[in-house]
Amino acid sequence: MVDPSFAIETPRLYISHFVPEDDKHCDFLVELYNTPEFIASIGGAPTSITTRAAARERLAGRFRDEHARNGYGTYLVSLKASDATPTLASATPIGTVSLMRGEPPNCYTAPDLGFAILPAYMRKGYAKEAAQALLDYVEREQGVEDVVGLFDPKNEASCAVFKSLGFEDRGLRELKVFGGVRGAVWTKPGMAEDLSVYGF
Repeated sequence: MVDPSFAIETPRLYISHFVPEDDKHCDFLVELYNTPEFIASIGGAPTSITTRAAARERLAGRFRDEHARNGYGTYLVSLKASDATPTLASATPIGTVSLMRGEPPNCYTAPDLGFAILPAYMRKGYAKEAAQALLDYVEREQGVEDVVGLFDPKNEASCAVFKSLGFEDRGLRELKVFGGVRGAVWTKPGMAEDLSVYGF
């Protein structure tokens, strides 16, 4: 069970758990997952998360399972209210940030950093701010140092975020965990030169 009061705070954002019982969280996931930008980022095929019920099932199932298995997963990113005393309750959901690692043996040993922001809030540095805060949190609290960035090489926005985070471009590779698609692989500085140690 996730803690609904958990939040990583940055100067502009809260990074918190999704709460499946909260209709606003479910409706937000439907909104985000059906933007043209999000659909393009997952290969162009429409998402199955088109109703509140489908979103609630995803949040209560896969999202919670990931957190239970790994200690991290997909988080809600919310923009703080502009008043003098912003709170998590008054914040506006604007996206997600995630560390994903599948179930062995069908996974890489280093988790994959991801992010998705509503179009109206893109190009304001929110993805970088949320990603950096999550990276710092999991390294400090869980000792997770090795993290990869896997994305469509045509996704210039993702490339820009990973570059701004200081990740290193390790070229294009066949990503067996994702059905053999050819994807860009970026890594945090200091990771092994031979990526086979992470399962690539």
